[in-house]
Amino acid sequence: MDQPLINQRKITFNQKFKSKILKLRFKDKLITDGAIRILGKLPVFKLPGKSKIIIGKKVVLNSDSVNSNTALTYNCTLVCGLQGTIEIGDNSMLNGVSITAYKRVKIGKNCQIASCTLISDTDFHPVNPSIRLMESMGYKIDHTVVNKEEVLIGNNVWIGWGSTILKGVNIGDNSIIAAGSVVVNDIPSNVIAAGNPAKVKRSI
Repeated sequence: MDQPLINQRKITFNQKFKSKILKLRFKDKLITDGAIRILGKLPVFKLPGKSKIIIGKKVVLNSDSVNSNTALTYNCTLVCGLQGTIEIGDNSMLNGVSITAYKRVKIGKNCQIASCTLISDTDFHPVNPSIRLMESMGYKIDHTVVNKEEVLIGNNVWIGWGSTILKGVNIGDNSIIAAGSVVVNDIPSNVIAAGNPAKVKRSI
């Protein structure tokens, strides 16, 4: 490839308006490099405490269940813990994706992530059964004891429909995660991985 590709996506007035609404709502907690290409309904953002979302150029957040060419079950939902950060690189497309970051979830440039995919850097609940019992009985617990490890997804990664990416995972550049996979261990660059737990099937 002699010349770098130039993103051909157009940002409409309606999409710019939706981006402006999000910026007004979340102020300095939402950092964007230009307008976001928001399809359908506004994405759901939860940004408590010192959390933030960082979104690169011409990112697509697709929550359009009516006009999408895939069966979108959910709106894009990005949830942070009190100190969490979600980063999405330039040109990446999220179709009805759910992301939870208590620490950090970073998605590289030019990624495609399919509907019903869940990405989380946390266990959500304590592993210790005694603390979990207290939580279920309504006691206040110290949520710093909940396990969390950052998730790093490289550039040009394709994650297939209904996959689950769990805490501490690194996925290398150009790799493909097959539909329905559960990723609990690192996946290297330039491979296709599938299964539960996901394992490398072949190189690309």
